[in-house]
Amino acid sequence: MNRLISLFVLILICSALYAQTDSIEQAILYQKVLLNEISKEEFAKIALKWRETVSETTKYPELPFDQKGEVYYSFLTDFTGSSAEVLFDRTMEWLAINYGLIPSYLYSNKDNGKIIYKNCFDISGNYSCNYTGIITIKNEKIAMEFVRIGYQNFIPGHYSGDVWVPDKTVDVGVKTIFPIILKKSSEWSFNLKLLKSVDEYFVPEVISLRDYVDNYDSIYKF
Repeated sequence: MNRLISLFVLILICSALYAQTDSIEQAILYQKVLLNEISKEEFAKIALKWRETVSETTKYPELPFDQKGEVYYSFLTDFTGSSAEVLFDRTMEWLAINYGLIPSYLYSNKDNGKIIYKNCFDISGNYSCNYTGIITIKNEKIAMEFVRIGYQNFIPGHYSGDVWVPDKTVDVGVKTIFPIILKKSSEWSFNLKLLKSVDEYFVPEVISLRDYVDNYDSIYKF
């Protein structure tokens, strides 16, 4: 029976290459039972507290992974009747208006329709998220990819006893947060909120660009 359960756990963990899920988190915890590191009773208590914590954030944020195991978002939007040239110009305008990303701050190649830029957004407290956006434009289509997603934690300068510790910024890889369930339970809620903030950010970005392109004529009608 244990061998069957172990196989089930392994299958769940391997599927993390494509998404980190609540089931995978709990499977990883149960692996500790199989290794006799915790009892079934301890597992039940931790699992119950875990479910309660996840329910507070509505649901577990399932971030997509690519085949290399990196967090990766990809979207393809159709713009019927729009040429690549028009879509490229509108996208460059959108980046400049929303983020101040003028051509000298990013890579752009109109010939192959490629735009690459770095950006960040605030999350909670001293945490922010940085990422690289890759936009590929063809006739009637815009593909948006978001890669190299990570967190930054700004730690203000402070005294440690009589010694002044200067402020610093610590980079935190998204993958280092997993598995959340093996961390201190006091950290679960904050880590889930970090993941949720990322998972909820990129779809509105795609919608914002689509709306800008679709409504361009009405926005700039003179």
